[in-house]
Amino acid sequence: MMEAKTQTSQSAEVTYKKEVRVQKLLNIIGIFILGGLALTNLINPLPSSDYRKEILFFIGGSALIYYITVNIFFLGNLGRKVVFIILILLSCFSLFMTVYLAVNSMPH
Repeated sequence: MMEAKTQTSQSAEVTYKKEVRVQKLLNIIGIFILGGLALTNLINPLPSSDYRKEILFFIGGSALIYYITVNIFFLGNLGRKVVFIILILLSCFSLFMTVYLAVNSMPH
């Protein structure tokens, strides 16, 4: 008697690394934005070198925060929660500084 040999089909999961492409795109966008800010500082120089230092510190700090949050975001669900907490804290700090500077303004 002949027995039919059945072969079960195996389903192969095809996974695309879409998140890696989005992460690379966000990093490239960050390079253009922050590089443009730094280039603007060189093209349109400010009257004092102290201002230039402050702007470069601002651009460096912004770049650090941007790249840390982008790369943490793509670590997984925990990374996304951490990024959202960081964004909430940054927005609260921004609102606090807005009110603080409005109340304690410096005379020019």
